[in-house]
Amino acid sequence: MRMRTLLTIGAMTVVGISGLVVAPLTFAAQAPAGACPDVEIIGARGTTERPGLGVLIGPLAQQLTRGLSQTVRATAVDYPASFNYQASVREGVTALAADLKRTAAACARTRFVLAGYSQGANVVGDALVGRSAGGRAAAAQPAVPAALSGRVAAVLLFGDPTFTAGESFNVTDGARSGILARGDGRLDAFAARTQSFCNRNDRFCQGGTSLAAHLDYSKFFGDAVAFTRRRLG
Repeated sequence: MRMRTLLTIGAMTVVGISGLVVAPLTFAAQAPAGACPDVEIIGARGTTERPGLGVLIGPLAQQLTRGLSQTVRATAVDYPASFNYQASVREGVTALAADLKRTAAACARTRFVLAGYSQGANVVGDALVGRSAGGRAAAAQPAVPAALSGRVAAVLLFGDPTFTAGESFNVTDGARSGILARGDGRLDAFAARTQSFCNRNDRFCQGGTSLAAHLDYSKFFGDAVAFTRRRLG
């Protein structure tokens, strides 16, 4: 049953995104090549999206860059985002942590915004607190070291299959937990820095019936940008 659920995440998502086209990203406040940015956005795309930031996180990164006064660099997590869900998430967690550690080592003052959509949101959460394990206690340790987690200024999650109802950082009307719910309190250490957006009846973050709801998150970009601006000061 669990494998069927994981395959469904991929199969349903590819139907929804296959016809979408994303314009090339241009960043008004992009950090010069080779320079340390004030802020690095590390983004993880959803299942079966083409390599890059993806159809949701890409435009979000554009709006974040325009809405922030700091210099910004956007980095896409290099991972499969595939139907082989568990292995794909593990690769994403490793890649995200490597991106963050690499920049942190080279740029002592850079702060981070982590953003993920669908499977990518699962990747972000697991990188911060360990594997979700479908709501049970995680077996793995967080991939992002505690010494660096304080430099994560904001965490933005959209359509997260590990969504857990009732958490303080949930900002939309989803009253049920996701199909791979992480469990109460797992992200407490990041609660003040996190916003999780989950539409009512979303197929994955609510266990609902609507794929359209899973594709309807750009309407929250304004909220996400305002929250991130406050977090960065």
